[in-house]
Amino acid sequence: MEQPASGQGHDEALTRLAPTTPGRAMLLESGRQALTLIARWCRNHHVGLALLPSYHCDTMALPFWLEGMRVHFVEVGANLQFDPPALGTALDDADEPALVVWSRVGAIAPDAALTTVLRRAREGGHLVVDDATHAVLDDLLPDPLRTGPLSSTSPLPTTGASATGPLPTCDFRVASLRKLVAVTDGALLWSREGITPDSPATRSGVDEELSAARSTLLTRSAALEARTPVPVSATTADLSEAPPLVADDYLAQLARSEELFDRATTPVPISHGARSQLGIFDLPRQARRRRRANRALTRELGDAPLEVLNAGRACFPLIRSAAAPAIEDALARRGIFSPQSWPRPAYMPDTQGWPTDVVSIDCGPTTSTEKMRQIAAIITAAL
Repeated sequence: MEQPASGQGHDEALTRLAPTTPGRAMLLESGRQALTLIARWCRNHHVGLALLPSYHCDTMALPFWLEGMRVHFVEVGANLQFDPPALGTALDDADEPALVVWSRVGAIAPDAALTTVLRRAREGGHLVVDDATHAVLDDLLPDPLRTGPLSSTSPLPTTGASATGPLPTCDFRVASLRKLVAVTDGALLWSREGITPDSPATRSGVDEELSAARSTLLTRSAALEARTPVPVSATTADLSEAPPLVADDYLAQLARSEELFDRATTPVPISHGARSQLGIFDLPRQARRRRRANRALTRELGDAPLEVLNAGRACFPLIRSAAAPAIEDALARRGIFSPQSWPRPAYMPDTQGWPTDVVSIDCGPTTSTEKMRQIAAIITAAL
């Protein structure tokens, strides 16, 4: 794998995270900065259309708009990824080469139909971005998992589960690392051989301010995580709410960090602190622990009437339930905040579908067994 020409040099974490196919990789400050470099490359090579999933983080579209690209939103299916027929129609209707931004929400592997459409897109002269933000840890583990939504009573995936085949070949891969790894900042940008994005700029004051704010946020997040859990035998009424000061401090720092990410739009290298953190972390071990946490919560939910869309994946669990808003609210009152909160952006028309029955659950490598049971009790009580 070719290293970037930005002076970053050899990086073991970069080698682990990037695809093994020939290409060029770099570590940037944020995922939106990685998308900015892709959008700039597209602008310089006369690719003016981006196809994005209708269900997405609102920071995904902005880099393409800022570079003057047209953005078309394509409906998603039950697994929250592109609906294959809808994507096929959008590609047929495209009057120019398009950039297809495929988001692997929840680390759910694509089904055969979507894999086929993505392959045909590249054969037809279009470009494909693999947004692996939710899958970057799961990709480190070799054991295959079956795909598709599982109810909490379904058998959990095992190492021997049937595989769906290799992932589609892509032209770019991006992954914001802070969603699954406790780093202050960091994002992977990989491009296939023959594509050379611009080099990042020099870090500035806002970037150092962001790194400091995120460091404080990680400390406050740990304080929330370390709170003594309520005994599982307690009734719903006994489940304590989060101490206001601890929760308010965390939310205020989260808002401050996101504000700084919005300001730090110029692509720059990952911070020195985050690079050092990645060098220390055993990422495959983190992935295995996230898979165990995901499976453990699914088991604790027992026969609850809901679906765990990504059971067994090295990602926070995604639950589908009509009670999703009530579940999110009940957890938040106790200081357990959704790691993925995607409200419908104001620019999305009402006619465009937007899942309102999905909630992400904050349980991961450091979540204790007792707290896992508490989370399951809160979810079940909210149904």
